[in-house]
Amino acid sequence: MMNSSHKKTVLTPAEAFSRYGEELCQHDNRGGGLVIFPGVIGTVFFERGSKPDVRRGLLACFDRFEQLFGPYLKSGRNGEDGRFSRKTPRGVEAIRQAILEVPPAVKLEVVRSSAIDEDSAAAYQIETLTNRAMASDYKIPGGAIVQKGRDRGLSHMKFWMPMDFVNTPEGVRSYEAFLRFVCEQLPVRGGYGGLSSILPYSFHEYMPQEWALAQRFSGLEIDSYAFIQDMEYNTMSYAGESAERPTEIYDDLPPGAKVKRYGFIKGVNWYTLIGDLFVDRLGGEAAVRAQLARPDIGIERVGHCLLIRAGDFPRLGAPEEGLPEPYVFVNRVLRVLRNPAPPSLHTNVPGADHADPDGTRRWEARFDLPGAPPLPRTPEIVPPKRN
Repeated sequence: MMNSSHKKTVLTPAEAFSRYGEELCQHDNRGGGLVIFPGVIGTVFFERGSKPDVRRGLLACFDRFEQLFGPYLKSGRNGEDGRFSRKTPRGVEAIRQAILEVPPAVKLEVVRSSAIDEDSAAAYQIETLTNRAMASDYKIPGGAIVQKGRDRGLSHMKFWMPMDFVNTPEGVRSYEAFLRFVCEQLPVRGGYGGLSSILPYSFHEYMPQEWALAQRFSGLEIDSYAFIQDMEYNTMSYAGESAERPTEIYDDLPPGAKVKRYGFIKGVNWYTLIGDLFVDRLGGEAAVRAQLARPDIGIERVGHCLLIRAGDFPRLGAPEEGLPEPYVFVNRVLRVLRNPAPPSLHTNVPGADHADPDGTRRWEARFDLPGAPPLPRTPEIVPPKRN
């Protein structure tokens, strides 16, 4: 156990699991299988997911994960209608081919996992769900034309390993090397990495438990619905009478256009990834580095984004730790990139506490200091670019 300059308790991942492992791991009451356990995740949102060069980058990520953890990976899923099942070498090759060959106008959804079925939590997993390209020109009432081949939104990829993977400096370096590799291969808009509760592929009934654990341990990311967060990181603007009757539609935010989607980050964790869109909103890379200049804060440019690391290892944020101070420090700068009115992180769970819209807003603000100013209002018109 180490102490910060404020003499607060700081638990390494090994110490945190030693104290709270039984609470962090939960079993299915029906059959006793593990359905929730703590892992270290990496979630990224990236552009042009339907394009061949990006698909090749995705394949490189899956192949690297296979090289690292292949002996653990038993199962997977191939396609929106495919079953989550055990995979022979032939099945693994089918997943590889799908990444390259699924048509641009069709969403790509593939998974490689150590779980034996979709009702068990996986120790190791990598998954992706891409956007799709327009199959033909589409005219929107009002005159705007969405051209054939244009990508519709962002894509996402997520991977994880068990929490004890980062118990050692070697494990931390291995995690970081893979996260860095992902950012080298994909045009990343943003993302995050750190500790999170791992749920089964069929996770819906366990969302209340995910919420309860995140209330107790501030370092745990709520990420069961990671695949819908791409809409938060996405941008869209338009010209014309209204968003329903545009004369022009833009995927980016040209100054003077009307805002439909402004683009926000989810928040801060051990690793916070911000693409150039968000770096520019903070005044540029030099300004970000200056505001976060501290020995325990790492900042690295990889590809299209900055990787910001809050401390040497991920923190659980256990009750005796309080809020992890490095996370609070990074949040002080990056909080202005959050959505002041975020959508729910969970779907409705009747009769159970979960991350509904109000709970989501409070949870995403958990690292804000008392008296922090309100988040900036989302502009209706794209402001001029900062010099």
